[in-house]
Amino acid sequence: MFNKTKLRLVVLNALFFFILQNIFGASIYLYMHYSLYHQADNNILEKKDHLLHEKEKIGEEFNQEKEENHRLIYLLWEKDHKLNKVIPTNSMTKIDTERFSKLLNKEGLQSITIGTESYHFMNISVSTYKNYSPVQKIQVIYNLRREKEMLSHLLMVIGFGSLLSVFIAVLAGIYLANKALIPIKQSWEKQQQFVSDASHELRTPLSVMKLNLEHLFRHPDHSIEQESEVIHQAIQEINYLSKMSSDLLTIARSDSDQLQLIQESIQLDDILHQVVKNFNTLAIVKNIRITADIEPISIIGDREKLKQLFLILLDNALKYTKENGAIFVKASCKNSRVMIEITDTGIGIPREDLPHIFDRYYRGDKSRNRHLEGSGLGLSIAKWIVQTHSGKIRITSNEGEGTQVFVSLPIKK
Repeated sequence: MFNKTKLRLVVLNALFFFILQNIFGASIYLYMHYSLYHQADNNILEKKDHLLHEKEKIGEEFNQEKEENHRLIYLLWEKDHKLNKVIPTNSMTKIDTERFSKLLNKEGLQSITIGTESYHFMNISVSTYKNYSPVQKIQVIYNLRREKEMLSHLLMVIGFGSLLSVFIAVLAGIYLANKALIPIKQSWEKQQQFVSDASHELRTPLSVMKLNLEHLFRHPDHSIEQESEVIHQAIQEINYLSKMSSDLLTIARSDSDQLQLIQESIQLDDILHQVVKNFNTLAIVKNIRITADIEPISIIGDREKLKQLFLILLDNALKYTKENGAIFVKASCKNSRVMIEITDTGIGIPREDLPHIFDRYYRGDKSRNRHLEGSGLGLSIAKWIVQTHSGKIRITSNEGEGTQVFVSLPIKK
């Protein structure tokens, strides 16, 4: 199923790396091209300054032994474009010098290509300097042969690297695609598992409701009292469906960042006392004792979300605590943080399930009654509420002995 997605990711990642590597190679080439040619131009400008300001004799200034490999060439021109001298001698043919004679009126740095050779040059007027008489103009020419060779070799290296980058880009694309698909596959597997579980969970209450309604339809003459048990079962199934739908909606909205916290100053102890009071009636029916030790606590947070958090935690504690058990709720302030502890003497959580209890859709032992187990979203929602309040939640448990839930929230002023 993920093959097409993987192929697309590989192609996109490989293309990205290939383009990135070639941009890097092109940047190096352009930088070297600019640097080498800029250095050549600087050499010409330095030579110009030397000629105009030093004013040395021609024989001393143009020592042919100074110019290695004929990189710098001087054409000395008299009036009427008459060539006086070429330094170094035989560094340029007569045809080439004629080409340069046509460019004596150019100003500033210039470029020219003659055959396979490329040059940068500058025309310098020395007619006012007697030291250079009868020379009127000097052309300082820089042969770019070595720079072109260096750039040619660099281009070959970059070209080879570009070919190699295709192979590297494909490998990098495959690696990144596999990495990117890991959380997608995990999420997909969890979603598939949840869809399977939810389908089963939804099918059961719907079937019970259908049977109950059909039973009522077959006995239209019965009174409400006679069919009270059937109606009660239908209401239970509706409540279960309503809770599951609400949990799914909360999770979906949290994923899309549609749920916004309403930050306000609240008395956390009032919320805890109210939740404990609500569950106390249910606890009495199961002969479970709920004890609360709650200090006055004022924090900044979302009243409804925090109430939902404590409802989830106490609901779990009550569901998994057997008859004649006990639940203890403690809340206090410590080092600018609120510490809430909910302890029960219930059936506990198996050690192998503890690392997964906050995982979305995780349901642990599938053999348990679905009304006790729920949709597997409660603790995921609880963790989300705690994290959105910049808090922490931790659960410890011993199977058969009980469970302890620790919640830590910052006190914001």
